[in-house]
Amino acid sequence: MPFCTNCGSEVADNAKFCNNCGSAVGQPYKSKQRETVYEGNIHKCPHCGETLDSFAASCPACGYEIRGKKAADSVQEFYSDLRTTRTTVQKDHMIRNFPIPNAKEDIIEFMILASSNILGEDERDIYEAWIAKFEQTYQKAQLLFSNDSDFEKIQRIYDNCLTNIDAESQRKLSKFAFDTVIRNIAACVGVTILVIAVIMDRTGSDALWMEWAGSILLIVSAFSLIKRGAMLIDYVVSAVSGLLMLWISTMFNYDSLVQLCGKIVLVIVAVNYFKSLNQSKK
Repeated sequence: MPFCTNCGSEVADNAKFCNNCGSAVGQPYKSKQRETVYEGNIHKCPHCGETLDSFAASCPACGYEIRGKKAADSVQEFYSDLRTTRTTVQKDHMIRNFPIPNAKEDIIEFMILASSNILGEDERDIYEAWIAKFEQTYQKAQLLFSNDSDFEKIQRIYDNCLTNIDAESQRKLSKFAFDTVIRNIAACVGVTILVIAVIMDRTGSDALWMEWAGSILLIVSAFSLIKRGAMLIDYVVSAVSGLLMLWISTMFNYDSLVQLCGKIVLVIVAVNYFKSLNQSKK
């Protein structure tokens, strides 16, 4: 006698509907016994055999600490793969989607790995990915080990990392502001020197060394855009200085190198600006 696929009750042969629930009887089971299907894995304590719940950090019966060699290996394998990955998008995806292990020692290992990679990271997307994963790992540790004595180690790693992040952010901000000010001051000084060179040239004085000094200063200022972190104002100032060099070159009584240097400055600005745009899109 077959069984109803909805409620499991027995139905008569050739019946159209179940007498118990009224569901239409489709293709009846061939078997005369109801089947039971088991799916998934049952995790048990390696010490006492007690069944473990998901995310268990220790056995509820004997207190045995659950450790995962596979998880530890996955952390090492993850970092090895990350080091061989070249594109920013792929690295960002790998970091954000790495499954955080459950074992306490593996979480500590991953937090140390994340905290060491956060500091000194220049790529903004990767930096933010590490920050997000570090916070996620800490929250998981709070969920699993907040009452464990070893949680103090995790808390210490977390607090030290936050302190170092704040110090690193202040250092980067100060350096960024200093570089921006120096770069733009150098551009203004270079233009001023070239203006003085024009005046000297018009009065019959030898202004060649002034041309060289102003041109070199402006080219060096433009080359500094190659470094990461240049702002839009830096590109504008360098581009304007290059255009001014072209204009100032027409004021000399003889052909000068200022025009050539102005073109060089504009090329440097254009190349680095579009290069920075391409990097931001990756």
